[in-house]
Amino acid sequence: MKSKNRALKVSFPFDDSTIDIQDIDGSMTLGALLANHGLLPRDGSFQFLSDSRGRMINYIELRNAPEVVHVKYPRNVDQLWIDDGPKQGFTSALSSDGEQISLLGGQENMFTSVFITSWKNWEKNCVAYKFSPSSPYYSAGNLVYVQVPVKGNVAKIYNPESGCEDISILLQNAGPGLESMRGFWSAWELNQDIKSATYRQDITPIPKGFKPFKPRSKKSRKSYISVSHLQNPINDQQIQRGKVRFGNRFAKALVCGVSDGSSRGKRGLIVAKSNQTRPNFVNLDGYRYGMTQFVKVPENGRIVELYNPKMKQVVECTIINNEQYPIDSIRGQWVIVMLKKHSKYKRALSILGVPREFYGEKTN
Repeated sequence: MKSKNRALKVSFPFDDSTIDIQDIDGSMTLGALLANHGLLPRDGSFQFLSDSRGRMINYIELRNAPEVVHVKYPRNVDQLWIDDGPKQGFTSALSSDGEQISLLGGQENMFTSVFITSWKNWEKNCVAYKFSPSSPYYSAGNLVYVQVPVKGNVAKIYNPESGCEDISILLQNAGPGLESMRGFWSAWELNQDIKSATYRQDITPIPKGFKPFKPRSKKSRKSYISVSHLQNPINDQQIQRGKVRFGNRFAKALVCGVSDGSSRGKRGLIVAKSNQTRPNFVNLDGYRYGMTQFVKVPENGRIVELYNPKMKQVVECTIINNEQYPIDSIRGQWVIVMLKKHSKYKRALSILGVPREFYGEKTN
C-alpha cells in the first residue's frame, strides 16, 4: 500500500524559528526526516526531538507524529559534559538548565546523554543515569538508577523509542534481598543479557534505619457521604464550606470538587476526617478540568492519583511546583489543588493553598 504523504512543522525553540516541510513520506521516522533534509547538527551529535508534552519522538513514524515537532531535549533527558572523575560512583555536572545533576557512572572528560530520575540525593540534586539515544540504548555493565518495586522484581528504565520508562529489567539481588529494599532508590548494573541487573551495594548501600515500603492493602469500595448546607465558594474559587451527616449528627466540612454553584445536597468522599483543629475534608464526586481537590503531597516525586468516574479508573496527575508552595517543603501534607491542562503534562495540578487558609474560625 502506498504511504500517505503529509506536511510537518519543525520548531527550533533555541532561535525561535520554524521550518515547514511539505509532501513528505509518512512512513519515515522523524529522525530519518531530519537527516534527509540536512537538519542534523554539523558536528554529528544526536538531535533530540520532542512533542509538546516533552516526550521523545525521534523514532515514531511521520504518520503518527504531531503537527509540530520541537527540536529540543525531551522531558527528563539531557546531554552533560563531565569535568571531574567519580566519587563513590557518582559525578557532578550542570544540566542545560543550569541545575546541579548527580550522574551515576560518569567519567572525567565525558559527554553523554542522560535520563534524569525523580529522585534527589542528600544534596537535593536529581540523580541521572546514562543511555545511548541510538540503538543499542544500553550495554552490559551500564549502571542504572531505579526504585525497587513494592511488589515483584521488575523495574523500568528509559526507552528512547517510546519516550517512556517502559524497558523491563529483572532485578537480581543475592545480597540483602529485595524484601528489605522495597521502595529503595539504588544503583544496578546491567548483566550480559541486558534484561536483568545486579544490585551495586558498594555504590548505594542500604542506610541504617531504612524501612522497606509495604504494598497497599486492597481498599474496600469507596463509601460516599451526603454533603449539604453548601455555602458560596470561598474567594470565588471552587472551595466551599458545608456539612456532612453521620447518622443524626451533622459535622463541619471543607469541600472541593466539581460544583454547579447550587446549595443542594451532593455526594462526596471524605479524604481526611476532622479533628480538634480542622473540619472534614471532602472531595465531591465528579471529574473535569478546573475542579479543585484535596490531595496529599507524596513523599517522593510529584505524581498523585485522582479517580475519574466517567472512565471508571484512576488517572495519574502531576503537581506543578510554584514559588509560594515549594513541593519539598510541604511533602506529606494536605493541599488544595486545581486540575488544569498543561503544555508539558496531560493532567496538571496547580496548588491553590493549604486547607488551613480556607477554614479557621468561620467554618460553619
